[in-house]
Amino acid sequence: MMLPRSILFRSISLYIAALAACGNPEVPISTRSSVADFSVKSRGGVESVRRVSETTFLMGAEAGEEDERPERMVRVSGFFVHKTELTVDAYRQCVETGDCEPPATGGECNWGQPGREDHPVNCVSWYDAVRYCDWAGGRLPTEAEWELAGRGEGSRFFPWDVGGVDCDRAVIGYGLGCGEQSTWPVGSKPAGDSVYGVSDLVGNVYEWTVDSYDRHAYAYLAQEDPVNLEPGDVKVLRGNSWYYSDPPLDSRLSNRYPFPANRYYPYVGFRCVFPGTDDALPFVTSNALSEAPLVQAGSGWMERNLQARALEGEMAFDTGLRAQEMVDIPTGLFRMGSDIGQHDERPSREVHVDAFKVDRYEVTVAAFAECVDAEACREPYSGGPIFPKEWEWENCNWGSADRSSHPINCVDWYAAAGYCEWAGKRLPTEAEWEKAARGVDGRPYPWGDEQPDCERAVIDQWGDGCGRETTWPVGSKPQGASPYGVEDMAGNVWEWVDDWYAYDYYTRAPDLNPKNTQKEIAPRQPGWGVGKVLRGGSWADQATSIHSSANRLGYAPATHPDYTIGFRCAMDIIP
Repeated sequence: MMLPRSILFRSISLYIAALAACGNPEVPISTRSSVADFSVKSRGGVESVRRVSETTFLMGAEAGEEDERPERMVRVSGFFVHKTELTVDAYRQCVETGDCEPPATGGECNWGQPGREDHPVNCVSWYDAVRYCDWAGGRLPTEAEWELAGRGEGSRFFPWDVGGVDCDRAVIGYGLGCGEQSTWPVGSKPAGDSVYGVSDLVGNVYEWTVDSYDRHAYAYLAQEDPVNLEPGDVKVLRGNSWYYSDPPLDSRLSNRYPFPANRYYPYVGFRCVFPGTDDALPFVTSNALSEAPLVQAGSGWMERNLQARALEGEMAFDTGLRAQEMVDIPTGLFRMGSDIGQHDERPSREVHVDAFKVDRYEVTVAAFAECVDAEACREPYSGGPIFPKEWEWENCNWGSADRSSHPINCVDWYAAAGYCEWAGKRLPTEAEWEKAARGVDGRPYPWGDEQPDCERAVIDQWGDGCGRETTWPVGSKPQGASPYGVEDMAGNVWEWVDDWYAYDYYTRAPDLNPKNTQKEIAPRQPGWGVGKVLRGGSWADQATSIHSSANRLGYAPATHPDYTIGFRCAMDIIP
């Protein structure tokens, strides 16, 4: 196992190399332009870096997720940062010396794929990234350094000054990798460079930082060079990737993504920083590297992740079937919508909903099979080439012998409505669904005010499905139950409801049993489609705002099979 070299040696040698590369070693580095290209000669060759001078900037986002707060001014010492994400070709040089382990392979892992030498190296763990940066004479960036490199002193929302997230500026999840179904060569989107000229800080691959994750870190970390070096198996990724399909939320430079250090994914890579002589950050201890869980070198990325999860003591699912039951939701008022959420959730207002019953659990594979056996429902899609990536083919639960207790997914609105009718029930309305989820006290999530996590919901934290890359059996997160005891109303699968979606429906909906029965010919808001409403978020959604009980999504009722979508049923209470 390679041990870190002396930080003092690294800092001095890098400083000398950086000065020489600047062309005039007699001019102090602090006076040089912060946007000029420099070449730092590290082990493996000469690499292009950008200078970020010592400065203060506004870190975090008060209007962002809970773990981005409090928003505050921090001071960051000057540093050099790789202009681009680390490439396959650059990483190969470390592997050839024996100081780095080969990345995982398979699927969209770039290692070993001809023609991808200039793509970002991916399918590498945090430990792999630490070893490479140390070998090259640097270290992983802190969260603060990474965020400053993207936001600059003006604390931009995105690296660019004006405009939203699109494929002109970043390799993102629209069409998965802007239609390429993979990463792109590094630096392919210069229009998305930051004010310091750093490329791909949004998109291509998520990037490892040195920090251990703590959702409350911003409340106690230092104002100068903040960093969380506490030991921990979960580190922080930054920057979004080619694979994630909610670019506006996931691409915010303040967004923090907790991820297990010992994971290998096609959407995760890194870049290094090269600090100045005043840097004394112990970027990693020898114990942290020596205690890294060992997985079989050279294996595929999915196999490595399975090994890592087993080493961490992952328990098998409880596959026992839970008997479905219905929960009574009483008549009366509750506060629907949110004035601080997305614009289609506004205005928040009190509405009256008549008493009704709702399924405690999402409809399972086993329950849907009864409808199929009765020839009242058609078999759902069970996976295959309709999905762009082979690793997605098995995400539909139908046909999997060990997923009878999981929610049925890959069903369109018509299949959901048909099942409920066969069962003597119906789909809930939006208003009914939201009341069942949040009760009458205006709480943002079914369990209360706390940010969604894997203690309460099956979400994309530490990887899809809380790191298991699948749904969980229904009712696996009882701590996340609603005030009425209804489970999985955040996460696991999105749930169809009966209403047609309209962006501005809340501005004109009645206050008594609101239900939108009118299909719009064209959306009233550009960029929003016509469809039925989905609620609750899924096992593949990261942003906590998606899992709020007021969040709404419009989707075509006859949509192609989607492994993040399922449903539950409701029923009138007859006086």
